[in-house]
Amino acid sequence: MKILLLFVLGVSNLFAQSGNYMSATESDPKAIELLESIKHDFESYKAHKFDFTIDIEYPAHEGQKMSGSLIQSGENFVLDVDERKIISDNKSVWVYLKERNEVQINDADFEEGDELMKPSDLFKLYNSGKYVFAITNYTKEAGEAITQLECKPLDEDSEYSKIRITAADKSKEIKRMKIFFKDGSRMTMSVTSQTKDFEPEAGTFSFDAKNHEGVLVEDLRF
Repeated sequence: MKILLLFVLGVSNLFAQSGNYMSATESDPKAIELLESIKHDFESYKAHKFDFTIDIEYPAHEGQKMSGSLIQSGENFVLDVDERKIISDNKSVWVYLKERNEVQINDADFEEGDELMKPSDLFKLYNSGKYVFAITNYTKEAGEAITQLECKPLDEDSEYSKIRITAADKSKEIKRMKIFFKDGSRMTMSVTSQTKDFEPEAGTFSFDAKNHEGVLVEDLRF
């Protein structure tokens, strides 16, 4: 996503003032107001479809770039990225490895460190009470007013040092999410397009082995 125009309108650099936060109640009220607006807009639609790119950076070796799509309805989702397709009905999760024609089935129990990132994950962070949020910049991208905010974990043992979110002021759409891991790696999801009120087909949020001739099924559910 190319930035055509960038105006720095103001900075609320709360994170620079103090790194010792004790509670999520210390979040910037303006950041909370924006998050509430984004959440309300997202939950106003039954389902969404996103097209995106992911850029993974490593401190010691070459990074990785990929692109994909995401269909999400509530906690159900289909994440299709290059050689993998991940499907979840919020009870089970199927990881389909396309080249190997193999599917691994697990219980839907995603932890913080899992290599999975969706725009709606922002709301889980927000609702958890384990992060503090602050607006860090107001900009414009391609003539569109944009707000950047960051969240930092209250738990010192978190794998994240911070997460940076870029959102459009008018549409209340998340443009980018960038995770800064404590090991020095970075992962950025940039949304290239979003379809609100998307209509998923029947069976979208499950994996049917009958549609994949010869597929190897490895069921790891408890």
